Amino acid sequence: MTTKSLNELSELCRSEKLAYKKCCNYVSETDNEDLRCALGNLANGHRQRYETLLTYLDKN
Repeated sequence: MTTKSLNELSELCRSEKLAYKKCCNYVSETDNEDLRCALGNLANGHRQRYETLLTYLDKN
């Protein structure tokens, strides 16, 4: 894998981690249960993508 590809994947990994943290922060700031649920689902998706990318990067 090229250095450029690894750098792009690393940046994507950082973006997913940031999106996860933001969603978690928004969950803690709202009292609306429907919104908390939706944001929690988004956070879980970002976390899963982050972990997948991190696992892939660790192997390469």
